[in-house]
Amino acid sequence: MYVVVVGMGQVGRHVVRALDQDGHHVVAIDSDPAVVESIEDEHDVATLVGYGASPSILRQAGCERADLMVAVTDNDEVNLVAALAARGMGTTRSIARVQGEEYCESGQGILYGLLGIDVVINPRILVAHELARIARSRGALDVLNLAGDRVEVVKIELPSASKMLHKALANLNLPQEVLVAAVVRDGELFVPGGADVLLPGDRIYIIGKAGNMKVVQQQFTGAREAARVCIIGGGVVGHMLARQLSESDVEVLVIEKHHRTAEDIKIDLPGVTVIHGDGTDVDVLEDEQVGSFDLVAAVTAEDEVNLMAGLVAKRVGAGKAAALVQRADYMDIYHQLGIDVVLSPRLVASENILRYVRQNQLQSLYMLEDGQAEVLELVAAADSRVVGTPISRLNMPRGALLAAIVSRDKVTVPHGSDQIQAGDAVVILTRAATRPAVERLFRKRAL
Repeated sequence: MYVVVVGMGQVGRHVVRALDQDGHHVVAIDSDPAVVESIEDEHDVATLVGYGASPSILRQAGCERADLMVAVTDNDEVNLVAALAARGMGTTRSIARVQGEEYCESGQGILYGLLGIDVVINPRILVAHELARIARSRGALDVLNLAGDRVEVVKIELPSASKMLHKALANLNLPQEVLVAAVVRDGELFVPGGADVLLPGDRIYIIGKAGNMKVVQQQFTGAREAARVCIIGGGVVGHMLARQLSESDVEVLVIEKHHRTAEDIKIDLPGVTVIHGDGTDVDVLEDEQVGSFDLVAAVTAEDEVNLMAGLVAKRVGAGKAAALVQRADYMDIYHQLGIDVVLSPRLVASENILRYVRQNQLQSLYMLEDGQAEVLELVAAADSRVVGTPISRLNMPRGALLAAIVSRDKVTVPHGSDQIQAGDAVVILTRAATRPAVERLFRKRAL
């Protein structure tokens, strides 16, 4: 594919890196010559210095023949204008990232056809949705939905009191259509076998039928859904999260530093308690009894504030702390310091953009543990190698686990005799290096 990417911030760099590794022809554009020079040093891609919404720059980039244009600068209007201009020049598809409240009235994180742009992604709304799913879970640190919400991938850290420890996985009494797909121990991810046992502090990824997952989460953690959630920061993420949780009968407290923003939320969400104050102030948190809340989500625009607010909330007794971080490479540090859930809007944006770059058979792709593994959702082409062949006879690449088959009427965790039929969605956990080989199995055979 011929892809033009405008904006070389963290999202743009991540997208360019992935496209370059996949062998696409990429043109990277940024207004800062030093940034462009660093892109040239790091990647084998074409570059341009200039204003990304300029018609002349877009023509120089070859937008008239581009298969895709991705606009991810820090300016929403520049992204929208650039994506729309590229489409007008003949680019086949365009994607724009937006972050402001002006583009989230519908509450949807992904909009199709807005202003004539194929896909408009608001990662802050997507992060709010993800935090809401985590709050409604029973102890999960992350919840991913696949196959039209029929399959869930749940990330859990095992407490020392878990009843599922020190038992062979084969002997765990799990519901049907549920699988422990991966274990992270001492920072290393591995796919367990039936004889492996789970230890305190292990992070595990469970894949299974959506209707079974709350029971499974409770088996592993003993936790319940969050009944009381404190949100620190009333921006796009905080406002949307408060709205979603208040509609689910969750008691919601919002602490917002800016008076006008706090008043706006009070007016818009009368069922939510809103406090004008500093979410990093111990006295404020103690006065509002934040230590009695099940989850504290620090979602301001400042990473340092989110980190401190999360740590202070844990210090006063809050059950679990979640924090936003713009720099995805800091996520592990936040975990090490004691933050339970760490989300990066920029990483969310990158992952959703890359989903639209992949081939048609690949419906979605999520990275786990900083790229140590990926979860793919693939659709089996009618004449692909996997169709009609028993699972035991499939030559699945080493490092890939076929975790679920989703047909029209059921979700199956497959065994050796099960078969994939044309049109089935298949969920696979794989190493990144193995993904191309997995994808080849699901493509149409060459004539």
